[in-house]
Amino acid sequence: MNESRVFSNKKVLDRLKELNVLLIKADNTDRLQTIDDDLKRYGRASLPVNIIAPADPEAPVILMPEVFGPADALEALEQAVAAGG
Repeated sequence: MNESRVFSNKKVLDRLKELNVLLIKADNTDRLQTIDDDLKRYGRASLPVNIIAPADPEAPVILMPEVFGPADALEALEQAVAAGG
């Protein structure tokens, strides 16, 4: 749902490009331990999990809610920029 609502939104895509954001998509078909460990770390049981990591490695990541919209994504991107993104 987020993929079609958020990651196809022109405003979101334009802002991601402006900020030079790298999007990473994980597939856990093979039940990789590293992905399972990350899911536990973020308190989630399964994918998808959407995380925004500011460029500053000392800044905390922003864990998006399970369902969010374009305005939420844009707000979180601005929070990441303010945190050193």
